Amino acid sequence: MLSFSLLDAQALSPGLNHDTQWQQWAAEGQWPDAALLPPTPLLPMMMARRLSAGARLAVQLGLDMLARHPIDNAIFVSRHGELARSMTLLQGLAAAKPLSPTDFSMSVHNTAAGLCSIQGKAALPMSSLAAGEGSLMAGVTEAIANLQAGYRRVLLVIFEGEIPAFHHVWLPATAPYALALVLGDEEEGERWYCEGAVALAHTPELAQPLAFWRARLLQQTTCLLGDGRQEWAWRRG
Repeated sequence: MLSFSLLDAQALSPGLNHDTQWQQWAAEGQWPDAALLPPTPLLPMMMARRLSAGARLAVQLGLDMLARHPIDNAIFVSRHGELARSMTLLQGLAAAKPLSPTDFSMSVHNTAAGLCSIQGKAALPMSSLAAGEGSLMAGVTEAIANLQAGYRRVLLVIFEGEIPAFHHVWLPATAPYALALVLGDEEEGERWYCEGAVALAHTPELAQPLAFWRARLLQQTTCLLGDGRQEWAWRRG
């Protein structure tokens, strides 16, 4: 069984940048229509324009948490990373067009982590993970391992951007979002426990980060997080 203390949490998505908006989303399960990205005041305008939607939200939350907590380790998690930007590059190559230097330099999976470190002047260990639909559990496992290695505050940022239309046959279209969690190993904050449950034969309704966030907003003491193959039982102590 894994356990950790959740010291702080925040999420952003188009049309969902206030507690009341997130509470309505959790209760109704409906995403806002045609909403603009939330403001990202901690990002310079030029940087914000260059970032993809998911990375922009992730860096904003990362900088906010770095300013509010003495973070000494950070983990950025995304199943798809800069998929849309990479798709643009591949389409350009297929059409024999010159590649955008900005798209090329910002297409790596650790774009958000790197820019958060630079903009936040945070000289601390950062990593980027991708583990398919189980990326949240991978990030939590990594964070707990870092806590056990001696780090006191671990920042975990989970985010996804827009899915290109080409991939909608295989991947559902979802709104960009980012979720930031500050984990510790002391008794302060919310205590959470998670352990493997049973294998799943169906696709979960929500991605793991959103399923956890919705359960927390609804003040549920338990929730099940799956990836279509495995399910984990989470419990608030």
